[in-house]
Amino acid sequence: MSLSELLIGDPAPAIQVETFLKGEPIVVLAPGTVHVIEFWATWCGPCKASLPHLTELQNRHPQVPVVGVAVGWTDLDEVRAFVREHDDAIGYRIAVDRVPAEGARRSRMRAAWCDAAYEQGVPSAFIVDGKGRIAWIGHPMDLDEPLAAVIEGRWDLPAAAEAHRDQLVQNKVREARALERAVAASFAAGDREGIIRAYDTAFAAEPELERTHGFGRFKQLAPGSDAALDYGLHLVVRAAADDVNTLFKIGTSLIQDIGALKGPALKRTAALSVEALERVRLLIGPEPSPSLAMRLSQALAEALLASGRAGEAASAAGRARQAGIEAGASAEALTSIEVLQDRCASAAPPQPAEPRTVICVGDSCRLA
Repeated sequence: MSLSELLIGDPAPAIQVETFLKGEPIVVLAPGTVHVIEFWATWCGPCKASLPHLTELQNRHPQVPVVGVAVGWTDLDEVRAFVREHDDAIGYRIAVDRVPAEGARRSRMRAAWCDAAYEQGVPSAFIVDGKGRIAWIGHPMDLDEPLAAVIEGRWDLPAAAEAHRDQLVQNKVREARALERAVAASFAAGDREGIIRAYDTAFAAEPELERTHGFGRFKQLAPGSDAALDYGLHLVVRAAADDVNTLFKIGTSLIQDIGALKGPALKRTAALSVEALERVRLLIGPEPSPSLAMRLSQALAEALLASGRAGEAASAAGRARQAGIEAGASAEALTSIEVLQDRCASAAPPQPAEPRTVICVGDSCRLA
């Protein structure tokens, strides 16, 4: 293990927490005992959704200490309140990560575990085997099989370690994190040109990174400028043409810019947003989740409306509302779609009346 990485097969870092809010405190990872260390945050929806599953795992494997470490907190009382509110759903230990070291940005365990393992989001879970080695890293909802295999002694640690390292190489994870660090340094220095240079240098060395990180460069360019729209088009039709996340971010970001633009810049921005979102629709297929269908159709309706295509916008807004109903969207979300539908209807040209049929009987005719 290097000083900056934590990979499968490496010794697990230390337990460093402010306090335990539930369960018997753990100071060290006991030899001969399998542990599950899960990182979560009070503001994280998927973390909250994982609570019952982690409790079920703890009940199924009482010999395995499951520890949920709260990260991303600023007020300890808020974490305490969350744990009290969800006490019935939490059947395992809960701790609070130790505050960052002086000059550091991340709390202690999040830096030593998650950041070092290239785990950027939460929830994130680690299995530590009885020899104190990282055996598995992933989402807590995927813990069942690897945890059972580790407990039963059938987990192939060398194979898991090799697969983890191969994944880092294949997905250019190290290169991506190096780019993000360079961008963060330039951002902290207020050097926008330095940010763009960092992206350009990384993309020249590793062109594959532009697919997933090109949006960051795009956002450094002035909204509605030729430079931004030319680069956005490059991402949409070439560099990120098959990346749903990048395309969706470009499409929705452009919609946010539309209100401050006019003339040719407005026209180009709206057209590019439509192009990006239409590509998303093709990539995700005909049966996306209702929630995704709602968000995509609503965004597409906004872009089409700004492009002067009110009729198509109205159809997209209708799809958004139907998907919202199926997704169980909030009343507020549905109201915003209905407001959009009204805007589309107001902008649409009046539909020509259907021609009336003339019916003649003998020498008498009438309009049907």
